[in-house]
Amino acid sequence: MPIVLEGITHTYLAGTPMAVTAIEDINLTIADGTFLGLIGATGSGKSTLVQHLNGLLRPTRGRVIVDGQVIGDKGTDLREIRRRVGLVFQYPEYQLFEETVLADVSYGPRNLGLSPEEARQRARKALRLVGLSANFEERSPFALSGGQMRRVALAGVLAMEPRVLILDEPAAGLDPRGRDEILAYVAKLHRELGITVILVSHNMEDIARYADRVVVMSRGQIWRQGTPREIFALGRELADLGLGVPPVSQLAIRLVEQGWNIRRDVLTVDEAEEEIIGQLRRNGRVR
Repeated sequence: MPIVLEGITHTYLAGTPMAVTAIEDINLTIADGTFLGLIGATGSGKSTLVQHLNGLLRPTRGRVIVDGQVIGDKGTDLREIRRRVGLVFQYPEYQLFEETVLADVSYGPRNLGLSPEEARQRARKALRLVGLSANFEERSPFALSGGQMRRVALAGVLAMEPRVLILDEPAAGLDPRGRDEILAYVAKLHRELGITVILVSHNMEDIARYADRVVVMSRGQIWRQGTPREIFALGRELADLGLGVPPVSQLAIRLVEQGWNIRRDVLTVDEAEEEIIGQLRRNGRVR
Protein backbone atom coordinates (compact mmCIF):
# COMPACT_ATOMS: atom_id res chain seq x y z
CA MET A 1 0.00 0.00 0.00
CA PRO A 2 2.12 2.92 -1.24
CA ILE A 3 1.89 6.40 0.25
CA VAL A 4 2.70 9.45 -1.88
CA LEU A 5 3.18 13.00 -0.61
CA GLU A 6 2.97 15.66 -3.31
CA GLY A 7 4.29 19.07 -2.31
CA ILE A 8 2.71 19.09 1.12
CA THR A 9 3.06 22.10 3.38
CA HIS A 10 1.53 22.48 6.81
CA THR A 11 1.17 25.79 8.61
CA TYR A 12 -0.17 25.85 12.14
CA LEU A 13 -2.56 28.75 12.90
CA ALA A 14 -2.54 29.72 9.23
CA GLY A 15 -3.88 33.19 8.55
CA THR A 16 -3.05 34.47 12.03
CA PRO A 17 -0.11 36.51 13.35
CA MET A 18 1.06 33.34 15.13
CA ALA A 19 1.28 31.23 11.95
CA VAL A 20 4.18 28.77 11.92
CA THR A 21 5.10 26.60 8.93
CA ALA A 22 6.22 23.22 10.29
CA ILE A 23 6.84 21.41 7.00
CA GLU A 24 7.15 22.83 3.50
CA ASP A 25 7.00 21.35 0.00
CA ILE A 26 7.50 17.72 1.02
CA ASN A 27 7.63 15.25 -1.87
CA LEU A 28 8.03 11.64 -0.81
CA THR A 29 6.99 8.19 -1.97
CA ILE A 30 6.89 5.37 0.58
CA ALA A 31 6.79 2.05 -1.25
CA ASP A 32 4.77 -0.89 -0.02
CA GLY A 33 6.74 -3.08 2.40
CA THR A 34 9.41 -0.48 3.17
CA PHE A 35 11.02 -0.11 6.60
CA LEU A 36 11.59 3.65 6.58
CA GLY A 37 13.63 5.48 9.20
CA LEU A 38 12.69 9.14 9.68
CA ILE A 39 15.31 11.23 11.47
CA GLY A 40 15.97 14.88 12.17
CA ALA A 41 16.71 17.26 15.01
CA THR A 42 13.97 18.30 17.41
CA GLY A 43 11.62 20.69 15.60
CA SER A 44 12.55 19.46 12.12
CA GLY A 45 8.95 18.48 11.35
CA LYS A 46 9.03 14.69 11.74
CA SER A 47 5.93 14.34 13.92
CA THR A 48 3.97 16.83 11.85
CA LEU A 49 4.85 14.89 8.71
CA VAL A 50 3.74 11.47 9.97
CA GLN A 51 0.42 12.82 11.25
CA HIS A 52 -0.47 13.60 7.63
CA LEU A 53 -0.12 9.96 6.60
CA ASN A 54 -3.46 8.90 8.09
CA GLY A 55 -5.29 12.21 7.99
CA LEU A 56 -4.82 13.35 11.59
CA LEU A 57 -3.50 16.55 10.03
CA ARG A 58 -4.49 17.92 6.63
CA PRO A 59 -1.93 19.77 4.52
CA THR A 60 -2.28 23.50 4.08
CA ARG A 61 -1.08 22.86 0.54
CA GLY A 62 -0.39 19.69 -1.46
CA ARG A 63 -1.83 16.17 -1.51
CA VAL A 64 -1.45 12.97 0.50
CA ILE A 65 -2.32 9.84 -1.49
CA VAL A 66 -2.76 6.54 0.33
CA ASP A 67 -3.20 3.47 -1.84
CA GLY A 68 -4.47 5.65 -4.69
CA GLN A 69 -6.92 7.63 -2.54
CA VAL A 70 -6.40 11.33 -1.85
CA ILE A 71 -6.97 12.11 1.82
CA GLY A 72 -9.60 14.82 2.07
CA ASP A 73 -11.23 14.14 -1.29
CA LYS A 74 -14.95 13.53 -1.40
CA GLY A 75 -15.60 9.82 -1.25
CA THR A 76 -12.41 8.93 0.61
CA ASP A 77 -13.24 6.93 3.73
CA LEU A 78 -11.01 8.50 6.37
CA ARG A 79 -12.00 5.88 8.92
CA GLU A 80 -10.77 3.13 6.60
CA ILE A 81 -7.53 5.05 5.93
CA ARG A 82 -6.87 5.21 9.68
CA ARG A 83 -7.56 1.51 10.04
CA ARG A 84 -5.00 0.68 7.35
CA VAL A 85 -2.43 3.25 8.53
CA GLY A 86 -1.82 2.76 12.25
CA LEU A 87 -0.03 5.45 14.23
CA VAL A 88 1.63 4.81 17.60
CA PHE A 89 2.57 8.01 19.42
CA GLN A 90 5.24 8.47 22.06
CA TYR A 91 4.20 6.95 25.41
CA PRO A 92 1.15 5.16 23.94
CA GLU A 93 0.56 3.44 27.29
CA TYR A 94 -0.93 6.74 28.50
CA GLN A 95 -3.92 5.91 26.28
CA LEU A 96 -4.67 2.59 28.00
CA PHE A 97 -7.95 2.78 29.92
CA GLU A 98 -9.79 -0.56 30.13
CA GLU A 99 -9.81 -2.82 33.17
CA THR A 100 -8.10 -5.75 31.42
CA VAL A 101 -5.47 -6.15 28.73
CA LEU A 102 -7.82 -8.09 26.46
CA ALA A 103 -10.59 -5.49 26.75
CA ASP A 104 -8.16 -2.69 25.92
CA VAL A 105 -6.74 -4.37 22.84
CA SER A 106 -10.27 -5.35 21.70
CA TYR A 107 -11.48 -1.75 21.81
CA GLY A 108 -10.36 -0.78 18.29
CA PRO A 109 -11.81 -3.85 16.53
CA ARG A 110 -15.10 -3.37 18.39
CA ASN A 111 -15.27 0.17 17.01
CA LEU A 112 -14.90 -1.28 13.52
CA GLY A 113 -18.22 -3.04 14.06
CA LEU A 114 -16.86 -6.51 14.70
CA SER A 115 -18.71 -8.81 17.06
CA PRO A 116 -17.30 -9.09 20.61
CA GLU A 117 -15.93 -12.56 19.83
CA GLU A 118 -14.30 -11.43 16.56
CA ALA A 119 -12.77 -8.46 18.38
CA ARG A 120 -11.36 -10.72 21.09
CA GLN A 121 -9.90 -13.08 18.47
CA ARG A 122 -8.11 -10.18 16.82
CA ALA A 123 -6.91 -8.93 20.18
CA ARG A 124 -5.50 -12.34 21.12
CA LYS A 125 -3.70 -12.59 17.80
CA ALA A 126 -2.21 -9.11 18.26
CA LEU A 127 -1.08 -9.89 21.81
CA ARG A 128 0.77 -13.00 20.59
CA LEU A 129 2.44 -10.92 17.88
CA VAL A 130 3.97 -8.69 20.54
CA GLY A 131 4.97 -11.60 22.74
CA LEU A 132 2.26 -11.49 25.41
CA SER A 133 0.74 -14.84 26.33
CA ALA A 134 -2.80 -15.71 27.41
CA ASN A 135 -1.68 -15.19 31.00
CA PHE A 136 -1.77 -11.42 30.41
CA GLU A 137 -5.30 -11.21 29.00
CA GLU A 138 -7.20 -10.73 32.27
CA ARG A 139 -4.54 -8.67 34.01
CA SER A 140 -4.89 -4.93 34.49
CA PRO A 141 -2.70 -3.09 31.97
CA PHE A 142 -1.75 -0.71 34.80
CA ALA A 143 -0.14 -3.55 36.77
CA LEU A 144 2.38 -4.30 34.01
CA SER A 145 5.93 -3.09 33.52
CA GLY A 146 6.59 -0.11 31.27
CA GLY A 147 7.78 -2.32 28.42
CA GLN A 148 4.76 -4.62 28.75
CA MET A 149 2.37 -1.67 28.76
CA ARG A 150 4.05 -0.38 25.60
CA ARG A 151 3.49 -3.78 23.98
CA VAL A 152 -0.19 -3.77 24.96
CA ALA A 153 -0.58 -0.35 23.36
CA LEU A 154 1.15 -1.60 20.21
CA ALA A 155 -1.13 -4.65 20.16
CA GLY A 156 -4.13 -2.31 20.27
CA VAL A 157 -3.01 -0.81 16.96
CA LEU A 158 -2.09 -4.18 15.45
CA ALA A 159 -5.55 -5.54 16.28
CA MET A 160 -6.86 -3.12 13.64
CA GLU A 161 -4.74 -5.10 11.13
CA PRO A 162 -3.02 -2.07 9.54
CA ARG A 163 -0.95 -2.34 6.38
CA VAL A 164 1.23 0.58 7.47
CA LEU A 165 2.58 1.01 10.99
CA ILE A 166 3.96 4.41 12.04
CA LEU A 167 5.91 4.58 15.29
CA ASP A 168 6.88 7.98 16.67
CA GLU A 169 9.76 7.35 19.11
CA PRO A 170 8.28 4.00 20.23
CA ALA A 171 11.11 3.27 22.70
CA ALA A 172 11.05 6.67 24.44
CA GLY A 173 11.46 6.31 28.20
CA LEU A 174 12.17 2.57 28.14
CA ASP A 175 15.29 0.94 29.51
CA PRO A 176 17.66 -0.69 26.97
CA ARG A 177 16.03 -4.11 27.38
CA GLY A 178 12.53 -2.73 26.87
CA ARG A 179 13.69 -0.75 23.84
CA ASP A 180 15.31 -3.79 22.26
CA GLU A 181 12.21 -5.90 22.86
CA ILE A 182 9.81 -3.40 21.29
CA LEU A 183 11.96 -2.86 18.21
CA ALA A 184 12.61 -6.59 17.79
CA TYR A 185 8.86 -7.21 17.68
CA VAL A 186 8.38 -4.40 15.17
CA ALA A 187 11.12 -5.88 12.96
CA LYS A 188 9.44 -9.28 13.24
CA LEU A 189 6.11 -7.81 12.13
CA HIS A 190 7.78 -6.20 9.15
CA ARG A 191 9.59 -9.38 8.21
CA GLU A 192 6.77 -11.88 8.72
CA LEU A 193 3.68 -9.85 7.78
CA GLY A 194 5.26 -7.63 5.14
CA ILE A 195 3.74 -4.46 6.59
CA THR A 196 5.26 -1.07 5.88
CA VAL A 197 6.98 0.41 8.94
CA ILE A 198 7.83 4.08 9.42
CA LEU A 199 10.06 4.56 12.45
CA VAL A 200 10.69 8.04 13.85
CA SER A 201 13.68 7.92 16.16
CA HIS A 202 16.61 9.85 17.59
CA ASN A 203 18.52 6.60 18.08
CA MET A 204 20.78 6.24 15.06
CA GLU A 205 21.82 2.70 15.99
CA ASP A 206 18.20 1.56 15.80
CA ILE A 207 17.73 3.25 12.42
CA ALA A 208 20.94 1.68 11.07
CA ARG A 209 19.94 -1.76 12.35
CA TYR A 210 16.37 -1.93 11.10
CA ALA A 211 15.66 0.58 8.31
CA ASP A 212 16.20 -0.14 4.64
CA ARG A 213 15.65 3.51 3.72
CA VAL A 214 16.26 6.71 5.67
CA VAL A 215 14.77 10.18 5.27
CA VAL A 216 16.56 13.07 6.98
CA MET A 217 14.54 16.18 7.79
CA SER A 218 15.86 19.63 8.56
CA ARG A 219 13.89 22.83 9.16
CA GLY A 220 10.67 21.36 7.83
CA GLN A 221 12.08 19.98 4.61
CA ILE A 222 13.65 16.75 3.39
CA TRP A 223 17.42 17.25 3.48
CA ARG A 224 18.50 13.84 2.20
CA GLN A 225 17.11 10.37 1.63
CA GLY A 226 18.87 7.11 0.85
CA THR A 227 20.01 3.82 2.30
CA PRO A 228 21.42 3.77 5.85
CA ARG A 229 24.92 3.34 4.39
CA GLU A 230 24.52 6.38 2.17
CA ILE A 231 23.10 8.54 4.96
CA PHE A 232 25.43 7.60 7.81
CA ALA A 233 28.51 8.03 5.63
CA LEU A 234 27.66 11.76 5.83
CA GLY A 235 28.84 11.98 9.42
CA ARG A 236 30.13 15.55 9.48
CA GLU A 237 27.15 16.91 7.58
CA LEU A 238 24.75 15.12 9.92
CA ALA A 239 26.62 16.59 12.87
CA ASP A 240 26.01 20.06 11.42
CA LEU A 241 22.29 19.27 11.57
CA GLY A 242 22.56 18.27 15.22
CA LEU A 243 22.41 14.55 14.46
CA GLY A 244 24.81 11.76 15.27
CA VAL A 245 25.74 8.56 13.53
CA PRO A 246 26.01 5.02 14.97
CA PRO A 247 29.26 4.69 16.98
CA VAL A 248 30.68 2.14 14.53
CA SER A 249 30.07 4.48 11.61
CA GLN A 250 31.62 7.34 13.58
CA LEU A 251 34.75 5.25 14.19
CA ALA A 252 35.08 4.40 10.49
CA ILE A 253 34.67 8.04 9.46
CA ARG A 254 37.37 9.17 11.92
CA LEU A 255 39.78 6.49 10.70
CA VAL A 256 39.22 7.53 7.08
CA GLU A 257 39.89 11.15 8.03
CA GLN A 258 43.18 10.01 9.61
CA GLY A 259 44.25 8.33 6.37
CA TRP A 260 43.02 4.77 6.78
CA ASN A 261 42.03 3.11 3.51
CA ILE A 262 38.76 1.58 4.69
CA ARG A 263 35.09 2.01 3.87
CA ARG A 264 33.40 4.89 5.67
CA ASP A 265 29.90 3.41 5.31
CA VAL A 266 30.20 0.51 7.75
CA LEU A 267 27.19 -0.08 9.99
CA THR A 268 28.08 -3.07 12.16
CA VAL A 269 30.91 -4.12 14.46
CA ASP A 270 31.66 -7.12 12.22
CA GLU A 271 32.05 -4.88 9.17
CA ALA A 272 34.32 -2.50 11.06
CA GLU A 273 36.45 -5.38 12.31
CA GLU A 274 36.82 -6.77 8.79
CA GLU A 275 37.84 -3.38 7.38
CA ILE A 276 40.34 -2.60 10.15
CA ILE A 277 41.98 -6.04 10.07
CA GLY A 278 42.15 -5.86 6.28
CA GLN A 279 43.98 -2.51 6.49
CA LEU A 280 46.41 -3.84 9.10
CA ARG A 281 47.15 -6.86 6.92
CA ARG A 282 47.82 -4.68 3.89
CA ASN A 283 50.27 -2.71 6.01
CA GLY A 284 51.97 -5.91 7.16
CA ARG A 285 51.06 -5.30 10.81
CA VAL A 286 49.04 -8.53 11.20
CA ARG A 287 49.03 -11.83 9.34
